Amino acid sequence: MKKQIFSLLFMVLLSSITLSATKTQLVQNSHWSKERANAWYSTQPWLTGCNFQPSSAINQVEMWSSETFDPATIDKELSWAEELGFNVMRVYLSSEVWKKDPQGYKKRMDQYLSISDKHDIKTLFVIFDDCWNEETVPGKQPDPKPGVHNSGWVQDPACSLRADTLKLYPTLEKYVKDILGTFKNDNRILLWDLYNEPGNSEHGLSSLPLLRNIFKWARQVNPSQPISSGIWYFGCTELNTFQLENSDVVTYHNYSDERDHQGWINFLKIQGRPMICTEYMARRNNSRFENIMPLLKRNNIGAINWGFVAGKTNTIFAWDEPRPNETEPPLWFHDIYRRNKTAFDPKEVEFIKRINNKVSEVQLFSPESFNKKVDGKQVSLYTLKNRRGMVAQITNFGGRVVNLWVPDKNNGFQDVVTGFATLDKYLNSNEVYFGALIGRYGNRIAKGKFSLNGKEYQLATNNGPNHLHGGPKGFHNVVWDARLIKNSANEDALELKYISPDGDEGYPGKLNVTVVYTLTNQNELRIDYSATTDKLTVLNLTHHSFFNLHGFSGGVAKSINSHILQINGSKYTPTDAGLIPTGVIASVKATPMDFSRAVSIGERVNENYRDLLNGKGYDHNWILDKHGDKVSEAAVIYEPSTGIQMRVITDQPALQFYGGNFFEGKESGKYNEVYTYRTSFALETQHYPDSPNNSIFPTTNLNPGETYKHVCVYKFEVR
Repeated sequence: MKKQIFSLLFMVLLSSITLSATKTQLVQNSHWSKERANAWYSTQPWLTGCNFQPSSAINQVEMWSSETFDPATIDKELSWAEELGFNVMRVYLSSEVWKKDPQGYKKRMDQYLSISDKHDIKTLFVIFDDCWNEETVPGKQPDPKPGVHNSGWVQDPACSLRADTLKLYPTLEKYVKDILGTFKNDNRILLWDLYNEPGNSEHGLSSLPLLRNIFKWARQVNPSQPISSGIWYFGCTELNTFQLENSDVVTYHNYSDERDHQGWINFLKIQGRPMICTEYMARRNNSRFENIMPLLKRNNIGAINWGFVAGKTNTIFAWDEPRPNETEPPLWFHDIYRRNKTAFDPKEVEFIKRINNKVSEVQLFSPESFNKKVDGKQVSLYTLKNRRGMVAQITNFGGRVVNLWVPDKNNGFQDVVTGFATLDKYLNSNEVYFGALIGRYGNRIAKGKFSLNGKEYQLATNNGPNHLHGGPKGFHNVVWDARLIKNSANEDALELKYISPDGDEGYPGKLNVTVVYTLTNQNELRIDYSATTDKLTVLNLTHHSFFNLHGFSGGVAKSINSHILQINGSKYTPTDAGLIPTGVIASVKATPMDFSRAVSIGERVNENYRDLLNGKGYDHNWILDKHGDKVSEAAVIYEPSTGIQMRVITDQPALQFYGGNFFEGKESGKYNEVYTYRTSFALETQHYPDSPNNSIFPTTNLNPGETYKHVCVYKFEVR
């Protein structure tokens, strides 16, 4: 809510603000730790909303005074906010109204919160404010000045009261402690914004004593909600440093375009705390819903714009461009709706609904389509969602990912995995690995044979003379025991368990396996595997979703050749004609197997190179450049047309990249798309193929008393 506009000069900023916390500036030990703040934020949905002032009120005093409090307008306009998918409103309070009628004021606050809660909207209350008119007019508020932005908005406390702090501060302390003490455990309140733009209106450092005191008073109350004061201007080092060091959550204002805004984000994220932009959106400045909301969503930052329904505040007019002869400027500065609910720009309204998932192309399949018994065990379909709109549906038949909806650069969502809409289609398909968990041994074992302690084991052969992906009755074809759970970050997860008996498909040992799929709020599909055995065995679990970052939900399966891939592996294992490793470990350098730099899949896939000929394209094991079993990035793959990027992160030593070379167009997927040659890919984190028969490869042996562990993360981003 600026009266002045400032640009961010990072060289000045970095030299003037010291971000390392100093204990002398922390007002009290109840300051939230970063861990507590991030844990709190992880339980919230993506926070979107606006600074809310009912159109019938010119300022805070008119909103909260008993004579002008307008619950009917508040209810009506918050219902419009609910329709847009807004879930938080930032609302200014008034110490002047409280001084006149403390009990009535708090009752009206409670009434507002009840209305807001009815519309599933939380509230972020603002206590003090340094913006606009210096004095509060008691009683009836002045009429708006035509064409003048916020002509009636008032600073709080009034400037005439600030000179005598000995008289003022005891009153303000009582006010702060009364309000926070009354509502300190109210779960309808998201956060307390203690002081809006301290130092504005030329107050500068004179605002610092009040800023220090309000944090002290708030810490003494110790509300269950976090507290903050938003960064808005980097020209006053002491104010900025105090705000950043004492806020539980980083809040800030930015009314610039996405490039400047991203610069603020990059700087403020150094704090390591959750971030909420509590003011943005000035169309004249190219701070718009269409460019800033996606930016904030990508960065997992709350998005609260200035203005909602154009009314007495006149914020459709710019701060510094009064238009006294106009009832409405051609380009609104702030606000979305007129008082009759017509929008300044209907396309904006549709965009807001879409990015808030009120209008979405996400198609969920009915659990009834998977409600059937297989081998006497119940099959079901489970749905996982995260706070940023991603959705995964997974069935316990084979632990298959049925769909995976991820964001694209057009602020929509795409389903990026192959699959079918019904269980029957999976049971009758020739493509047996779509989305499935793979075990006991992912990839191939030559001739289905291996030896342990001098004893030879014969496995089922289901890939010519070789054993592939655990055999015909591998983990992809069994019904897992399943239960939906929440992890410690309150994220959706699905736990799957299976007991593979001794001798299953020829493998020794009774194997207890647990796999947990988690859809994280960082837009990750995380897969955690663990297993134990009662007899020495071999084990190499993996996951076999086939991806296409064009998305399948449009009913078309496009070529993956345009995808740009980078693999963090400088070596690979060449294969024979049956795709069994030869035992050689080869360098990728100067070969079409070199993805150490990002290159399109189609650029070299058809070269006359022995390994490509053997695999009819890419179907090979890359040895990852890593030390030990630490979790690290294995690959990054990106599709320019949709902007979808997927990172593969794992603790495993290798990665199988398969380019869909054996798809023949005989299968139609869930949206009637036809899976033809090279229309999907797999990136399987794993140990090397045929390791039990190659002593120079890392061992896949699992002994009794040991626990097999494996982490695979598919992390989705938008570029």
